[in-house]
Amino acid sequence: PVTPYRDADVAARAAALLVCAQVSAVTAGYLAYPFDTVRRRLQLQSCQAEGDRPYAGAADCLRTIVTEEGVRALFKGAGMNAVRTIGASLVLVLYSEIIGAVGDK
Repeated sequence: PVTPYRDADVAARAAALLVCAQVSAVTAGYLAYPFDTVRRRLQLQSCQAEGDRPYAGAADCLRTIVTEEGVRALFKGAGMNAVRTIGASLVLVLYSEIIGAVGDK
């Protein structure tokens, strides 16, 4: 991996990689979360009869959420989603370190 810590000890390198992985995962998660909220709302209405559905489509769903509940409603649950990324970041860093250790020998 290309980091300023590539020649540092394993702990410093792993910590730097973990920070980079976590920042990128949280950023991507928060950027994608409003789309996920709209997708979930549309999935929840799929079992209702067509005449009883509150949303006509993705754009209508987004507009309705923002006007009736506010922009913050698009991000309800995003914090827990960000916490969930810690495990994924750890897996990526451990994989990188294992591949680096195996490749060095």
